[in-house]
Parts: sequence; structure tokens; C-alpha cells
Amino acid sequence: MPVVTNGSCRIYWRADGDAALPALMLSNSLGTDFSLWDPVLGALMRDFYIVRYDSRGHGGSDAPQGDYSLGQLTDDAQAVIAAARLTSYDFWGISLGGMVAMELAARRPMGLRHVVLSHTAAEFDATIWDARMAALKQGGMPAIIDGVIGRFYTPDFVAKNTIELKRIRNTALSLAAHGYSGCCAAIRDLDLYPRLANIQAPTLVVVGESDLSTPLVRGQALVERIKGAKLTLVPSAHIAPTEIPEKYLDAVVPFLKS
Repeated sequence: MPVVTNGSCRIYWRADGDAALPALMLSNSLGTDFSLWDPVLGALMRDFYIVRYDSRGHGGSDAPQGDYSLGQLTDDAQAVIAAARLTSYDFWGISLGGMVAMELAARRPMGLRHVVLSHTAAEFDATIWDARMAALKQGGMPAIIDGVIGRFYTPDFVAKNTIELKRIRNTALSLAAHGYSGCCAAIRDLDLYPRLANIQAPTLVVVGESDLSTPLVRGQALVERIKGAKLTLVPSAHIAPTEIPEKYLDAVVPFLKS
């Protein structure tokens, strides 16, 4: 199992596909592990060498006690990039992964080609996250799971209760509540707006037409502050890889190949 250590925290990662192809780093959302990308993985591997990892607090990575910061999460991503020996790569982040992508791009690392900021935002109302962290402390992941799924997907997709949706639900329920809460703190405390002007890599902002968590106005705010950034809409709520995998790929892959 490939593991890299950032400080005392072990981060689980893996690479898939042909290492001779352009490298693409994928960073998943709060409440998921890197299997989030499974519905689009096969198609992506036709054009890219894929590197995925579990954010701290999630999946096979460690879940240290206490609050995490976006800086720590971005350091984790850079540790994976180094471990995978990526000297030239694209970075595609969804939700929390998009926040990591913004901070990473603002650091202007060598080798970063394109950035995809999917279903994400630069800041949030802290009270929302304090309330969620309080619910987690009291009742663990079961206390928040229905609300999480309800914001991840459109009502029609939730009503179908597909195997894919059940897998996402089960993954979220398997997480350590304190690890999920640690990432909630990172989102609660972030304010990326002052950092966005530092981003120089070509950037695509993806917004779900039915996304309640990061609606169009949030995506427009990113485009206004990132020089040359482009915006595209997709017919989904917050987690497009599960709900509309083919349309999601159609919206992003041509940008990565440009």
C-alpha cells in the first residue's frame, strides 16, 4: 500500500495507468475516499496517468485528533506529488479537493499545468461548520449522513438509490467522525479570496446547476478573481462523478487536453 508521511500523518495514495501519459492528480471531496473517482477512472486512464489519494481523516489515511488546516491538507497533497515523482501534472479537485487545488495553485509549484476547481468555493459561513461539527461530536457520522447525501445529489438521483449512491453513503458512514470533523474545521477557517490572484496556471471552474453547497454565484466569484479562468456548468448537484460521469468528463477533459 503506497503511503507517504507528512509530519506524523500517513497519507494513502495510489497510481493507475500508463506512467508515460500526462499525469493527472485527483483530490476528492469531504466525506469520500479516492474511490469517488471510480466511475470516471477507466475513461481518464485512456489519456492520463492517474494519481489519487485519501485526504487526512478519510479512507486509508490517518485521522489525527483535532482541527486540520487547509495548509496541512495542501502539504499532504504535495507530499503525494513528491512520492509519485510527478514533475509535470494537472490537478483536479472536487469540493474540499478544489480548495486544496486553489491553495496548491496559489503556491505556484513547479510542474503544475492545469487546475480544475470543481463544485467548490473560497470561503463559507463558519456557523454552518460549527453546527456540523457539534452534530458529529454528539452522534457521529449517522447524525449527518442524510443531510450530506441530500446535498451531494439531486432528489431524483437520491430517490433511485443506486448501488453507486449506496457505496458513497457506506464510505461516509465508515469514516472516523473526528477525522471528518478535522476537515470541517479546515473548511470553516479558510479564506482563499486573497490567494486567488496568485494563481497563474490555466484554470477551469466547474459548477453543478443544482448544487446547493457551492452554487453558481460561488463559481463566478472564483472566475472573477483568477486571471483567465473559465467557467462551465454541468447538470448535477455537488458530486458529479457519481451522478453524471460521462457529462462530467465531457466538461473537463477537453480543457485538460488543451
